[in-house]
Amino acid sequence: MNSLLKFLSKILILSILANSKSLFATTVLKMDIDQIAIKAELVFEGEVLLRESRREPNSGIINTYVTFSILEVIKGSYGANTIELKFAGGSIGNEVVEVNGLLIPVEGEQGIYFVESINRNLITPLIGWSQGHFIVQEQNGRRIVYTVDNRPVTDIQSVSSIPPTIKKLSSVIKSDSDVAAGVLVGENQEVITLEEPLLVEELKSRVLEMIK
Repeated sequence: MNSLLKFLSKILILSILANSKSLFATTVLKMDIDQIAIKAELVFEGEVLLRESRREPNSGIINTYVTFSILEVIKGSYGANTIELKFAGGSIGNEVVEVNGLLIPVEGEQGIYFVESINRNLITPLIGWSQGHFIVQEQNGRRIVYTVDNRPVTDIQSVSSIPPTIKKLSSVIKSDSDVAAGVLVGENQEVITLEEPLLVEELKSRVLEMIK
């Protein structure tokens, strides 16, 4: 009888784990776009080819591995045409692990990615989380830069010379789509008819100016 109870208990525990959803909270510091550009080990334009959740063999932790094709290296050195980056969380079967505020790039997405480190074990390899993650969409033959929540970027300005007391930065980002100081955005896609959106080549030019 005791053996049966132990067996049923194990089945119950496994069933709970198999249908669980874990959510982890984090705090992310607000950054200048200058800091994002300078501190990034690698900045590249790319496209997501594959997104796959895997359970780490030693720890059992679920991570998501994203494979990008590299269209252009903007900063840093990387010899291959593809790169695989690891993000914390993911889903395997009915088990879901989410990190609050972390948006993992999806398959087919094109963007500009500011990578803090290629090799370090981080929650996200993108520096500043959403602050180092831009989406690229083509409209009417123009390749336009957007934030992760689909707001058009209208300009990127260096703010490194502005005193912190004037910038009045909050110490942490407030949502999973916040942008760095110096990144100007419209409210939504309709705004691009009122303000000229930033094109991909213009963003690249701004970044290169900042890292000189």
